[in-house]
Amino acid sequence: MLKPMCACREAAPPNHDPLRNPKITHRFVRLSSSLALGVTSTLVTAQTISPAGPQLQTVTVQASKAEPNEKAVAATTAPGVLRSDAPLFETAQSISVITGQQIAERQNRTVAEALESVAGVSSGAYGRRGWDDFIIRGQISSAQTYVDGLRTQTSTNVLRSEDMSGISSIEVVKGPSSVGFGMTLPGGLVNLTTKRPQAESFNRAQITVGSYGLKEASFDVNRASDGTSKGAFRVVGRVSDQDDPTDHVYFKNYYLSPSYNFDLDGRNDLSVIASVQHRNYVRNQGVPANYADYGRNVFTGEPDRHYSVDVYRIGANYVHYFDNDWVYKQNFAITQGRSWSNSVFSAANATFPVVTRQINFQDKQDVNFAWDNYLQRNFNLGRFNYDLTVGIDLLRERSDYYTRVDNINSFDVRTMRYGVTSIRTGTPSYNLTYNQYAGIYMRNTIKVDDRWVIGVSGRQDWTQVSIQNRYTGVKAQNSDNPFTGSVSAMYRVNEFLAPYVSYSTSFQPVTDAGAGGTLLNPETGKQLEAGMKFQALDQRLQGYVAVYNLKRTNVTESDATLGYAVQTGEQTTRGFEAELSAAVTRQWNVSLTYSYIPTAETTASLTTSDIGKRINHVPKTAGALLTQYYFNPNRLGYTVGGALRAQGDRTAQRGTYFVNLPGYALFDLNAGYQEKSWGVSVSVKNLFDREYLQGTTPNAQLIAFGNPRTITLIGKFDF
Repeated sequence: MLKPMCACREAAPPNHDPLRNPKITHRFVRLSSSLALGVTSTLVTAQTISPAGPQLQTVTVQASKAEPNEKAVAATTAPGVLRSDAPLFETAQSISVITGQQIAERQNRTVAEALESVAGVSSGAYGRRGWDDFIIRGQISSAQTYVDGLRTQTSTNVLRSEDMSGISSIEVVKGPSSVGFGMTLPGGLVNLTTKRPQAESFNRAQITVGSYGLKEASFDVNRASDGTSKGAFRVVGRVSDQDDPTDHVYFKNYYLSPSYNFDLDGRNDLSVIASVQHRNYVRNQGVPANYADYGRNVFTGEPDRHYSVDVYRIGANYVHYFDNDWVYKQNFAITQGRSWSNSVFSAANATFPVVTRQINFQDKQDVNFAWDNYLQRNFNLGRFNYDLTVGIDLLRERSDYYTRVDNINSFDVRTMRYGVTSIRTGTPSYNLTYNQYAGIYMRNTIKVDDRWVIGVSGRQDWTQVSIQNRYTGVKAQNSDNPFTGSVSAMYRVNEFLAPYVSYSTSFQPVTDAGAGGTLLNPETGKQLEAGMKFQALDQRLQGYVAVYNLKRTNVTESDATLGYAVQTGEQTTRGFEAELSAAVTRQWNVSLTYSYIPTAETTASLTTSDIGKRINHVPKTAGALLTQYYFNPNRLGYTVGGALRAQGDRTAQRGTYFVNLPGYALFDLNAGYQEKSWGVSVSVKNLFDREYLQGTTPNAQLIAFGNPRTITLIGKFDF
């Protein structure tokens, strides 16, 4: 039965305020206060004064880790994901690092855009829909985003996009990583390191204008009164507004992040950081496959229906140095997120000229608490050098998720008349999900004669997933205690080459129900990898080549006949990667990446016709060549750079629906002029305005086009 628009527009579940939830806000404030008191009591205990009065004590000052170099080109470490300053050259695992200097040179505006040039990674396959999508080694990994080594969200209903203005570098771990991070899918993960206080004072501002009405202003202020990062304060902010090549689509953002390093004694380090991010945007969903006669920029939704996303985060890093060379490190963060939408989308199997449509109501509220504690020590035993890390980390996430899909009147592209004139209300879903785990892990790295590097790591987790239907009260719960591990061996041939081999496993709890409504077992993954690390030019050149065989098992599939989900699915990817980053001279930077994935297929499935089919959006070949040249060694004056980004053919399919996505090659160009106190630069992405298909929606029904030629002009000020 059709109802008038006002009868159910923006309807909400009983006793549910889609804009405010006092209970969640109260929990967030109460939990923040408790943790702040806990950290304070730890510091007071560490610095207690003797009852006899103030006494002089002998303090051994420990060398803390070096401050991150935000102007480096070839990263030599990845402390966020390795939990140490171990060289990448001596790490038997494929890890890519996009440095702050590279982000600035390439003028990357989103995480997905920055990941386009990483070997083995496909990003933005679902188009410009307002959040970060990426695939690592053939496996969907979008929900596996970490900030400063801590997971921000476990739900696969990812609606977040981290702000690039607050990011210092991006670390990409490829392959199973559960031994270090608990529940993860086997493809890999992305860790974003945030900008923290530096040892120099500066005031920086940036004004950006560009194609499609781009207007943006950002600032970065750092205060270090004593010329040290101890007691330093930093605040980063950005305001942005931009339209999209698709009609009526826009993206409005603001972001603010203050951070502070406490000035403590030589035995203790404490850094705190907070951030607030707000995004308001209209989602670019894509167009039906028969777009040729109607244009690729047609918007089939409703211009006045948008997404609103707010994310609040507070975290701290604490380090204590003991007299006996042990080091204790603590890292925690609380993240509260809320996303709300009443957007209009094209329905499944929609075609031009009359597009069937739906309203997708979503209200998702999350509170995520992550806490990591570990002890480290190095033992120098003559021929043997032993690095030990042992720790425990905890995660607890509460997620309230309300969703409802209503069928509405179709949109006729020939008349282009917007408006919701009829609604047929759908059945709502409203679930409360708790996802939590506690894990104990140990990492052992043994060097023999400064040649062999042997790694043996293990982790035991205790996980629990519970889902409660907020309408019926029915609750499903599942607990598991998986063990994951990794072993590796590397041989340093010399200071330039180091071949290695490694084996690692992973697990990921699922929220799908099987027979009797019980939740299913975790998905598992395993990978065998062999490769070679190399470095040169006094470590200004870093790179690796690797081959791998990765398998994901226990993949969940829905069985329409049985009426519940089963775990019979299996996916296999095999491939080759090569990556190089180099500051060839003080004036010339070069990066080169290449990946070849001949096998990315479903190897077991309930649907026999799916067996042997290629995984959606995974190209067989992809590569990038990026370079930047500074005309003066001090990097003042003129600079020019360029990039070539290419992907091979891809496919997307669901059931009998199939889309072929042809390969493409894109050229980018940038140029600029920099003085000590100001600078200006211009970049042109997709220089030749190549029309290409970026991907499809997850159900492969609608096609997403890539960005056309985009011009950006940036003015920089340092005062």
